[in-house]
Amino acid sequence: MEKFDNLINKLQLGDIPKEEFYGCLHRIRKNFDLDLDLETLQFYGLPVEEGDDSVYLKTRHNHYRDETYCIVDIETNGNNPVKNQIIELGAIKYRNGEVVDRFESYVYADYIPQAIVRLTNIEQSDLADAPSLKKVLYDFKLFLGDAVFVAHNVKFDYHFISTSMKTVGLEELLNRKLCTVDLARKTIKAEKHGLAHLREVLEIECGEHHRAYADAISAAKVLDACFENLPEEVITTEDLIAYSKHAPRVGTKRKRKRGAETQEKRKKEEKKQA
Repeated sequence: MEKFDNLINKLQLGDIPKEEFYGCLHRIRKNFDLDLDLETLQFYGLPVEEGDDSVYLKTRHNHYRDETYCIVDIETNGNNPVKNQIIELGAIKYRNGEVVDRFESYVYADYIPQAIVRLTNIEQSDLADAPSLKKVLYDFKLFLGDAVFVAHNVKFDYHFISTSMKTVGLEELLNRKLCTVDLARKTIKAEKHGLAHLREVLEIECGEHHRAYADAISAAKVLDACFENLPEEVITTEDLIAYSKHAPRVGTKRKRKRGAETQEKRKKEEKKQA
């Protein structure tokens, strides 16, 4: 939610003195006519805590391996969260390499295009007795809490779910998010970094691809593989999120170095010929 961007950006940079934090909240309340306090932000999914003298993001202090991640995958009947909807949602709570909780549900929908049926093997009849979208999203929000939202192509899943929550009258998400596509590009040498290809490269066997729960498990295995190749300077969860966004792709530095060596070699040859 854009109205919170300035506050979240400040929290990413460091702990905020209480007076400054509550001043920011007051301005947001005034500008957007919101009933807003610390507990509301926590309910929205922002992992914010109040200390003796300051307010801070837990993800700035948690070691990334001790963090609680909610690894999510959805299947939908189209790509537009305004026109289309979720038909299956699968997620796991993941901490220290272990699945500590799970969430899996079909979602009622009155239409599934045949292309989606062929892709997912989800039939219209599978959704006949499924709970409503609002019920599933409400239960999922409680399951998610303030965990870090992780997905393979997180922009799609996070945006689709958050927009869908707004559509059914729930609040959008403020959870910190991490993309395993981005992180894999920085840590795993592979021709492609789509989930299907990484399942082959990493020899992941987790059930049927393009089913929500199985793909969430596969993304967790990708996350584990990424953790094994992180540099020492990545310590906290915020370090991890920043690294996934800003670090060079695997092999980028080596290619540049090789190019620099070639240029230096060419210069030496030119000097010899002169």
